[in-house]
Amino acid sequence: MGRDLTPYMLAGGPILLMVAFFSWPQTSEVGSDATDILFAEDRMPLIIMLAIATVGIVVMFGGLYLLVQQMKKSAGEMHQQMLTVAGMCIIAALALFMAGFGGNVNSINAIDIDIDADDDLAWESEADQLVSVRGSWDAANSGWAMMPVMLGMGMILVGMTAFMMQRPSGTDYMWAALMPVGLGFSMAPILNNPSYFDMIFPVTMLVHIVIGVMMITGNLNAPGSAEAAE
Repeated sequence: MGRDLTPYMLAGGPILLMVAFFSWPQTSEVGSDATDILFAEDRMPLIIMLAIATVGIVVMFGGLYLLVQQMKKSAGEMHQQMLTVAGMCIIAALALFMAGFGGNVNSINAIDIDIDADDDLAWESEADQLVSVRGSWDAANSGWAMMPVMLGMGMILVGMTAFMMQRPSGTDYMWAALMPVGLGFSMAPILNNPSYFDMIFPVTMLVHIVIGVMMITGNLNAPGSAEAAE
């Protein structure tokens, strides 16, 4: 395949996401235990981690979306429709991810504002501050909860379409791997098990990294491309 951004984005984005994921101070804490960790941390490192994760998610989801557009060029009508729905899922997952980031940023910024009952630009009390932090934190979790479902559905559709577009052989089975991995990732909020998410998230990122690296090295081509047909 010709050189384009798709494989580099598929490989680079997940790496940035995993750096932020494993550097984030919180793990499976909830409620006040989670927000207390934010209070104990310096604001700047948290914002840096969120910035790295934001770049990572835009790059990774951008790579997936570019892959969908690339596959559409040689796809039949039904496959194009499946890819269109996959693109919708990817965009929805990106929006939910950003909503989660926004809630985290608001929580961190709320902690950084002073408490002064006489200042209109400060919190009236610690209780006032805690209400805002918890509200932003809960709003962020609402976005996080559905993101794996939408991304997982997008991965399933991309993998299924790739499998249907051409008979897989050799490394082409990597595209089919998106189906079981996407299904596993989409089940994370249903199972509601932090240990399961800690396992399936790196696996999902690793699959994207492997696909990206294999495309860069010429060992895997986009489904439906001229190289894949040879």
